[in-house]
Amino acid sequence: MTASTDTGLKQTVWQRIKTEILDDCRKPNEWKILLLDQFTTKLLTSCCKMTDLLQESITVVEDIYKIRQPVPDLKAIYFISPNQKSVDCLVNDFKPKSCKYKAAYVYFSDACPDNLITKLKLCAPKTIKKCKEVNISFFPKESQVFLLNIPDAFHMLYSPDKAVDKESAMQAIAQQIVTLCATLDENPGVRYKREPLDNAEDLANLVEEKLVQYYKTDEKNQCKVI
Repeated sequence: MTASTDTGLKQTVWQRIKTEILDDCRKPNEWKILLLDQFTTKLLTSCCKMTDLLQESITVVEDIYKIRQPVPDLKAIYFISPNQKSVDCLVNDFKPKSCKYKAAYVYFSDACPDNLITKLKLCAPKTIKKCKEVNISFFPKESQVFLLNIPDAFHMLYSPDKAVDKESAMQAIAQQIVTLCATLDENPGVRYKREPLDNAEDLANLVEEKLVQYYKTDEKNQCKVI
């Protein structure tokens, strides 16, 4: 992982990861394994280096999608995206009589659908010690620059093809902007410049709605499985 010298957004994201994930499940003199997917690997790489994780009692970092050797005497932290593929990998790690780790602390980068939470409760209720949404679904590019995790956004918003799912793209963009606000602990007023296709107005309304919803929710009590 590359080092980060930024004191702005990258450092803010790293501090939030430390507080919401690493400190949240910390126990004295206990080392853990950290499991990441493609998105969270890129996210962590952007704001910390391996020596930072070693200082946080992380003994090894692994890709949740790859074949891994069991380490049944260690607990694992899962920092993953709330999608079917990542949740399936997690569930497979804790199949009866073939558990890869002693226990799991699960942290989702964004809001997790109810059906995936239900799947975790049904498949691995005793081994999951904690489950939480930390709401970081953007990439800190520089100290004051961020990127959204939607590479096809421009095409989805402006394509003349009516089969393109524009609404899903708008929802994803709005949600990721809200996680940026949450990370910065800000609840800003939303302003926009009108454009012919009304994308700006629609997006502004979505962001405003999601901000209201987010700040009505006690984040620390979201998505817990004991």
